[in-house]
Amino acid sequence: MNEQEMIRAVCAGGRNQELALQALYRKGAEFRRHFVFNGLAREQAEDLVQETIVKIFRGANNFTGDGGFGDASANAWMWNIAKNCMRDHFRSARPNGDISLDDEALDEGARLKIEREISVKNPHNPAEQTVRDCFTQGFERFAADHADRACAVEMQMDDESVASIAQRIGRTVGAAKEYLSQCKKVLKPYIEHCTPLLRP
Repeated sequence: MNEQEMIRAVCAGGRNQELALQALYRKGAEFRRHFVFNGLAREQAEDLVQETIVKIFRGANNFTGDGGFGDASANAWMWNIAKNCMRDHFRSARPNGDISLDDEALDEGARLKIEREISVKNPHNPAEQTVRDCFTQGFERFAADHADRACAVEMQMDDESVASIAQRIGRTVGAAKEYLSQCKKVLKPYIEHCTPLLRP
């Protein structure tokens, strides 16, 4: 059952809804890996998987995507929910008084001031950033701009076969290989500044 079929089954109710729930829990393994990769403990990741599945269930009737593996696909919609759950978790875990550029309450002047402070500190300075942090931040920006491409790259990073990825994104194996190659080219500018961190 693909992601669009899951949403249709949730909306249909009855036995279809039960099958959709089982499929969503299988998909939850992808979300869990993403949460753990981004620094959450296994237990926290599991809680966020549950929260994500509940939000997908509750929001299924509001899904208006056109299917397929495009910008408005069911897969991208589910991943947006998962990533929003993770952002909300990190935001609520910050000590009182901490702010970030993600805070919606910041006005433009405050946001620009924070951006200037960050640029002075140079977040790409090897002394202040680990390779993993650098890659994670770059990949998050990539995922925000290209949700479907990021999902495909994550499947490959999780050692999923190209044949399996091809089936999930509705392409031939050859087309999936080319798509993954293009995804990596699109990803490169987001993470190439991390390469100096690899040098001893």
